[in-house]
Amino acid sequence: MTQLKAYKQPVTRKAVKVKKLFIAGVGAVGDTLLKQVSRYNGGQNLRVLGVCNTRHVHWYDHSQKEYLLNDLLRGPSIDWEDIISKLASYEEKSVIFVDTTGSQEVASLYLKLLKNKIHVVTPSKLANTQSQEIFDLLHYTAAENGVDFLYETNVGAGLPIIYPIKNLIFTGDKILELSGVVSGTMTFLFSELEKGNSFSEAVIKARALGYAEPDPRDDLSGEDVARKFLILARICGLQIERNQLEVESLIPKELQEVDSATFLEKLHRFDSYWMDKLLQANQKGETLRYSGSLKNGKIKVGIESVPKASALGQLSGTNNLICIKSRRYYDQPLIIQGPGAGKEVTAAGVLADILTIP
Repeated sequence: MTQLKAYKQPVTRKAVKVKKLFIAGVGAVGDTLLKQVSRYNGGQNLRVLGVCNTRHVHWYDHSQKEYLLNDLLRGPSIDWEDIISKLASYEEKSVIFVDTTGSQEVASLYLKLLKNKIHVVTPSKLANTQSQEIFDLLHYTAAENGVDFLYETNVGAGLPIIYPIKNLIFTGDKILELSGVVSGTMTFLFSELEKGNSFSEAVIKARALGYAEPDPRDDLSGEDVARKFLILARICGLQIERNQLEVESLIPKELQEVDSATFLEKLHRFDSYWMDKLLQANQKGETLRYSGSLKNGKIKVGIESVPKASALGQLSGTNNLICIKSRRYYDQPLIIQGPGAGKEVTAAGVLADILTIP
């Protein structure tokens, strides 16, 4: 009788591809991202090459697993040519440049990074809200060089908004209308008004909690919401420039040109205006929200009076809500809702973008 012998097939272990990160900007989001990368369970697949702030750069040793910022201020001065050259010296498509700065100078580097086959991930809206021509060029350059340009956190912080819209379009659906609240800061302000706080108190509180910018006019101008809807419109295939948007600013004309300290000092003079406006809405069973909409190729951003019992009227804290109406989701639009501000959720959204890169 023939005896059968079992042989073990040799196991071929595929080398684990390490994603190499360079993080520009170590403020609230950048610092939180560093900590999340250090804690990430699949951390062996992620390595932070270096970090920088506006003045200094620090390169980590390849054996480091915990990324601290203690030595950053002792690092060499920023030299972007040197940084990009160093990043480009690694294997093609293995480096991910993460921009959490909100700096126009850093955003202007994206094209060069993409041409050097370096992926770019960013929560900053600056690059995507320049001219339509630049928006198209960035996406074309990324595709041409086989790298990713990812920015899910441009809208809704860690909420999944951009990917679902892109996936609907990719699978043959057509977006007919987008609407909702996409500013956690604005939700917070009007939630505070509903609690009986004055508008000026709400703005100062939002600033203290880090929900609003150091100069709150950056939020109250409506520019943040306008940029988000501009990006969403362009993702949907609309060719549109910023000057085509209708945007309502909440900054009193008298305080538009003063310095930040004077603005905060004098804002209380306009509290009665907002109190009256909220009262008028309440008398109709409604409340105020700062919302945006994209419909029939046009974007409109501003104050809206909505029923208190509606989904928008029920928003509180820093919650966002986006309603997506498409051919597929027409009778029952797709609703995405959740926190739209905060360093933890924003950093987590950036990390999610990083992990989607093969």
